[in-house]
Amino acid sequence: MTTSTKKVALVTGAATGIGRAIAIRLAKDGIAIAVNYIGDSKLADEVVNEIRMFGGIAVAFEANVGVVSEIVNLFDAVIQEYGGIDIVVANAGIAKMGIPIADVTEADFDRINAVNYKGTYFVLQQAAKKVRNGGRIIQISSSSSLYPAAGLGIYAPSKAAGKVITEILAQELGHRQISVNSVFPGPTRTPLMEKEVSKEEMERIAQGMNLGRMGEPEDIAGVVAFLVSTEGAWINGQQIIANGGGRV
Repeated sequence: MTTSTKKVALVTGAATGIGRAIAIRLAKDGIAIAVNYIGDSKLADEVVNEIRMFGGIAVAFEANVGVVSEIVNLFDAVIQEYGGIDIVVANAGIAKMGIPIADVTEADFDRINAVNYKGTYFVLQQAAKKVRNGGRIIQISSSSSLYPAAGLGIYAPSKAAGKVITEILAQELGHRQISVNSVFPGPTRTPLMEKEVSKEEMERIAQGMNLGRMGEPEDIAGVVAFLVSTEGAWINGQQIIANGGGRV
């Protein structure tokens, strides 16, 4: 499948959660989607099929963003399929919460940072090389890196690096009219969070939010959709905090 008229977006970690919502929302806005996933092709196929059901264009691409060679191959495969890439959403990430810094093992550190830091870095590097002029690059961070709390000593720092990378890349790519921004979701009801946080804790968090609820993946997808739209063209090198006003 190729497209010469639609913009093309690569969304990493798009089989579930925030990535899934972003992929579907951008497809509804008329953008052809590359759905990146790892491991569970059934979930990725469900996203692709949902997009195709409303007339959108989507193809699934498996790649482990913790491995640089697979990132390179992912970008090359998307370009071969669609003819180019206009938008990259570096969303893929993994979580490990509730561990004091004193208890973090080297294995924990390497596993989390392989995806959240290293993976993000090299996805953004490939985006810098291969996104077409006038494109958009979005990095999905976490508000936990802005408002750190006990037990987040491995997760929050791994997400914080994206802020600096984004600010630097925005300066390096401005001459090509490519904007680069970060989105910092607050607590969001995703399969990843439900795995890490108990129902009781999630309810406590929701009650403490200014708007009285947890975020939903679609809340974050709306922010990304704005940033890649015509209306978002003048936003560059910024950190958009999408957490309903809570300091978590």
